[in-house]
Amino acid sequence: MQNTALHKRFFQYALPSMMSQLLNSCFIIVDGFFIGQNLGDVGLAAINVAWPITALIQAISLGLGIGGSVRMATALGKNDLQEARRARGNTLLMLLVSTVVLGLGLTLASPYILPLIGANEELYPLALEYTRVICMLSVGQIMTTGTLPLLRGSGKTIHAMVYMIVGLIGNIVMDWLFIQVFQWGLAGAALATTMAQIFCACMTIPTLLTQKSWPITRSEFRPHKEMLQGILHYGISPFGLSLSTSVILLITNLRALEYGGTTGVAIYAVLSYVIGSIVPLVTGVGDGIQPLLSYAKGAHDMHSLAKLRRWGLYLAVSIALFCSVLTMVLRHQLPLLFGAGEEAALQGANAMWTLALGYPFMAIVRFCSSYFCAVGQPLASGILAYGEPLIAQPTFLFIVPLFLQLTGVWVAYPAAVAVMAAVALWLLYRQIQQTETLEP
Repeated sequence: MQNTALHKRFFQYALPSMMSQLLNSCFIIVDGFFIGQNLGDVGLAAINVAWPITALIQAISLGLGIGGSVRMATALGKNDLQEARRARGNTLLMLLVSTVVLGLGLTLASPYILPLIGANEELYPLALEYTRVICMLSVGQIMTTGTLPLLRGSGKTIHAMVYMIVGLIGNIVMDWLFIQVFQWGLAGAALATTMAQIFCACMTIPTLLTQKSWPITRSEFRPHKEMLQGILHYGISPFGLSLSTSVILLITNLRALEYGGTTGVAIYAVLSYVIGSIVPLVTGVGDGIQPLLSYAKGAHDMHSLAKLRRWGLYLAVSIALFCSVLTMVLRHQLPLLFGAGEEAALQGANAMWTLALGYPFMAIVRFCSSYFCAVGQPLASGILAYGEPLIAQPTFLFIVPLFLQLTGVWVAYPAAVAVMAAVALWLLYRQIQQTETLEP
């Protein structure tokens, strides 16, 4: 593919994906804004404690969606339309099954899970109020999050972005109505989010199934063992990468509660909202160009693959550096945006430097994990996806606060992602060397 055409396609896929991912994260950020303004630190802490359950739903649906998208885009690169259809149909089938299993299972289990993940007597009622609605109406989150990668994989990048914009506008309006006007609290925030996501799903699914170039067939929805295994195989890394935020949030919440009480959790709520708006923006680069990477891999176009890899890494790190500067410039305004109390706002502003320091390292880890998944190397992708939440982050969260107390809870983040970035670059170097060796 010519350099100009490839460069154009790179941005056609990367930019809408970045916006879609950012807008998807804005659902929880918008909730945080209205909750902070109306319920203060307690509301912020409660929604932060409940977030790991919501993030689990998102991680599973995103893992299935990206796993299906990798299989679909790779098949298109091989010009195998039947295989691409099968990937689409089987992915939708798995998403539908997940709506039943997750919706019912987590609705019943959430009262028992919340006390285990940091919901004390003060936070438990509000957290349960939010979680119950999210779980009972999780069909919108699962289908929207899972079908967006499929839309991007089929070339509908602009559609995916537009649908997220429409959904976000709906979420803002309903948050204002349910929380500000009706005073429904966290239940209103959850209802606004779920209703907006259901609306998005009503747009994404028909668009995915009505493509003229490869119309829907009943056979593609027939369970195919090899395809189902392939979707899970490629989806396990993006699942871990998405869930890592939830795992880290859970562990950090517990450490913040130990060293800072409810105020400590409220401080981390502000920090998590800030980083929650940056991570999707950076992750959107790798997820966005994943169809191009998988297509190039399937077509054995190693020259284009190398260019896409280089451009993607540069773009992700550049965005992260810009966000680092922006975070420091706005460090005193950001806590106030979410209605944090005076003490939480002051300490949150003082801790922003830890986020700014960690963004570039996080960008390297996220892009490399997405890249390895797209080119069919789930082991390397899995090391990066699971290494941070299961090894690096818990280790630093255990050790550093012993010396720096609550400040050590925040310092653990940049330390962990710096270590994982070094691992990511080493894995990438090895992969490049192996590719060059295999080339004629």
